[in-house]
Amino acid sequence: VIPPEEQWRTAVENCRRLGDYAASLGVRIALELEPFKLSLVNSVETMVRFLDDCDHEAVRANIDVSHLALAGVAADELRRLRGKAIHVHISDCDGKVHGDLPPGRGVVDFAPYLREIKDLNIDGAMSIELEYSPEPDRIEQWVEEAYRETDKLMQAAGLRG
Repeated sequence: VIPPEEQWRTAVENCRRLGDYAASLGVRIALELEPFKLSLVNSVETMVRFLDDCDHEAVRANIDVSHLALAGVAADELRRLRGKAIHVHISDCDGKVHGDLPPGRGVVDFAPYLREIKDLNIDGAMSIELEYSPEPDRIEQWVEEAYRETDKLMQAAGLRG
């Protein structure tokens, strides 16, 4: 069994190396927290600590709204990621497991998170994250629904003109 401190140190060292490589290509890496007890980065607190320990301009945070909801993270905790986040994932979930559903099909209250995200003034992108349509033959409608609902949320939050 690898002790937690060694796991952390190894991950930080490897992310620094990946950051060097990403920077040499002119890109950045966006890490996201996974809302599971055994995940190395599983809270905003551990994300901030990890990014601070990496201390690399090319290693930043991805804010995954459904992961935050699953982890029970209050929207105002996102303030701790100011200057550290470069990407956002939008998807919904049932509040119990990963779902990556179109917004509106789950229980995520997007408005408080999107207000905080707007205030962070992230220099990056926001994307829709979808997986496993329950009706594969209607995948186009699934994507259209996700786009339409995400657009409404972004408009309401002032993230889209």
